[in-house]
Amino acid sequence: MPQWGDTDDAANSVLWGVSQYNQTANSTTQANFFENTTPDAFVTGATVGQFGMDTTEAGVSNGVVLSITITNPGSGYTANATVTVEGSATANSTANATGRISTITVTDGASGYTTPPTVTVAAPSAITFNSNTALFETQSGINANSDVSNTANFITISSNPFSNGDALLYSVATDNTAIGGLSDNTVYYAVYANSTGLALANTSGGANLDITSGPDETGHSLTREDGFIEIASNVLQDGDYVTYAVATGNTAVAELTNGSQYYVVTANSSGVRLSATKGGTPIDLTAGVSETGHTLTGETATGAAVLSGPEGAAHAGWVVRTVGTGGRAGRIQYETLVAMGSISTDSEDTILPDA
Repeated sequence: MPQWGDTDDAANSVLWGVSQYNQTANSTTQANFFENTTPDAFVTGATVGQFGMDTTEAGVSNGVVLSITITNPGSGYTANATVTVEGSATANSTANATGRISTITVTDGASGYTTPPTVTVAAPSAITFNSNTALFETQSGINANSDVSNTANFITISSNPFSNGDALLYSVATDNTAIGGLSDNTVYYAVYANSTGLALANTSGGANLDITSGPDETGHSLTREDGFIEIASNVLQDGDYVTYAVATGNTAVAELTNGSQYYVVTANSSGVRLSATKGGTPIDLTAGVSETGHTLTGETATGAAVLSGPEGAAHAGWVVRTVGTGGRAGRIQYETLVAMGSISTDSEDTILPDA
C-alpha cells in the first residue's frame, strides 16, 4: 500500500497522517481523515483534516470568512440575535427552544482577510418579571366537596399552574372546614401534578396524602411562595448563569442583589428558581412590591470566524489543518506532512480555494 501520492484524493493522501491522533493507519481512517471538516472526529475540541495543497492554494492570502464556530451558545435567547463581523462580512444566527444560539450562518464571506475577524453576538433580551405576582401563585375557590376525589386523593384545579415539588401553603377561609387529612395554614408539596390538578404530600416527592372531601364550600386555597419565579414560556435551563437587575426606583427582591449573578435551578416551561451556586440549593425568595422592573438576563453567546485559505501553511504538499476551540476558537494551524512542493491534478477544496 503506497504511503502517499501527489494526486489530490483520499487514496493518495498520507496514510500515517492520523497516527498522531491515536488512529490506526489504514485505508478507512485515511479516507475519513481526507478533507475532514467534522468537529471532534479525531481529537476532542478541534476540527482536524488532511488536505492536498498546491502552490496556488499555498499562496492564498486574500481570505474570506468561510464559517463561524459557536464558542459559547449563550442562554436566555427568546429570539435570533444580531451577529456583527469585523470588516464587511455578514452573518446571522438562530436561537433554539432552549434559549441557545444553535447556528451562526455566514451570509456574505466578503474577502481581504488575513486573520480571523472579531465576531460579536448581541446579548439576549432581559426577561422581565413582577417581584410580587411572579413570586407567588394562589389558587383560591377550591371546593372541598366537588374538587376533592376521595378515591384518587386528587384535588382538581382547572389549568393547574403548580408543578411536582412545589411547596404550597394550604389555607381555609373562616367558617369553612378543612379538607380531611389537611390542616389550615400548613405547607404541603405537590405530587402527581398535571394540567388538571394535583395530589399533596408532606415532603417533596413523598407519598400522596389520604384526603377526604368535605362540605360544599369554596373557601379553600393553595399558595406557592418558595422562591419560584414565574416566567411565561420560559427558555432558561438548569445551570444557566443569569444576571439579576432592578430598574431605577424599584426595590430589589430581599434575597437578591442588583447586578449580581445567579444560577438557574429546577427550571421548567413556566419559570425558574435561583441558586448562588451551580446545582445548589434554591434561594427562598420573598415576594416584594408589585413592580415589573425586575429582570434576569442570560449569558451572551460568542463565536469565532474561520477563514478560507491556508493561513500559516509552510508550503505546498499534504498538510493537516487544525481549527481550534476554546481560547483558540477559529484559529487555524497547518502542519506539512510531506514537503512535495507540488500536488498534481489538484481538486478545488471547499476550505482551500485557489487564489
